Amino acid sequence: MELCNKKVLFITSSLTDGGAEKVMSILSSQCAELGADVTLVALRDKKHVYKISDKVNFIQIKTKYKNSLIKVIERCIILRKVLKNCEAKTIISFLPINTLYVMISKIGLKRKLIISERANPNRSIFEPNISLKDRIGIFIFRKLRLYSFADWIVFQTPDAKSYYSKKMQEKSCIIVNPLNTSDLPYRYKGERSKIIVAAGRLSEEKNFSMLIQAFSEFHKVYNDYKLIIYGEGKLRSELENQIKENNLEHHISMPGFVDDLSNKINNASMYISTSNHEGISNSMIEALGMGIPTIATDCPVGGSRMFVNTDKTGILIPMNDHKSLLKAMIKIVSDSEYREKISLGAEKIREKVSGKDISLKWLDLVE
Repeated sequence: MELCNKKVLFITSSLTDGGAEKVMSILSSQCAELGADVTLVALRDKKHVYKISDKVNFIQIKTKYKNSLIKVIERCIILRKVLKNCEAKTIISFLPINTLYVMISKIGLKRKLIISERANPNRSIFEPNISLKDRIGIFIFRKLRLYSFADWIVFQTPDAKSYYSKKMQEKSCIIVNPLNTSDLPYRYKGERSKIIVAAGRLSEEKNFSMLIQAFSEFHKVYNDYKLIIYGEGKLRSELENQIKENNLEHHISMPGFVDDLSNKINNASMYISTSNHEGISNSMIEALGMGIPTIATDCPVGGSRMFVNTDKTGILIPMNDHKSLLKAMIKIVSDSEYREKISLGAEKIREKVSGKDISLKWLDLVE
């Protein structure tokens, strides 16, 4: 494959916190480092959190108007100019709203569009606490099948792929999230700190309330451990109140979003993901790649079970089951041989999902 002849344009909402945004930063950077001609467009003018390679041609769209509708139109006009001027004939877009911008902006232009399903396609627009942006995405792309107008679809898991029609599955493939192993610390070999960590947006689907509930019972026996939940979101106040009600203010902290998470958690006793739905959690595969003993819920759309194999690479538990979570936590802290076994097993993920190998799979799709 002559990578220098590969020209691709990536579309992201921003380089701020977010799983899809982080994957975009890794893919665009790695593809550019491999020799491809890469342009990355950020549709929103937000602060950069994720780093990208100097070899990436980065374009950030900045709008002048405050009115939401006018801002959308302005963004489409600017994006269309970018598409016309860019030599890349292949566009890769994540997330429904970003893809909608691309579809509108590329009308009449001969561009190949590759999109990626990053969430649970079974979600309903009538579910409570779903943002307007997500409702639009669910309705237009999944219910009205606008995804069918894409030239190719990339799924993260077999479960996500199975949701769609056979016709759409015929022009699709499965590519998991990349792991940026160049910046990822190796497995910590000393005595681990008595810190339990979790990371993600403070929102309903992450189900951090169950984690706090399980930790409150765990703390009654192992009161020298602390829980740190990294991330930011609309449920901060609600979770803080739950912590106070359980008198755990000195044992649970929520420091917010951090851009060097892997360095902060490398020597943690365990990593826990309690999501009720998830594509593939970036922080989870990073934790596994560092050999941190990991507990994860077996939630849609099957990302956790692709990597967490109970008694081999971690512990997979049912959703909304804080008793199973508590049992798994106790198992890890009380059995040193078991802890070491799953830690060594988890570390092998580094070889399976390296940024280079995953990026080459994406470049195979580029004309």
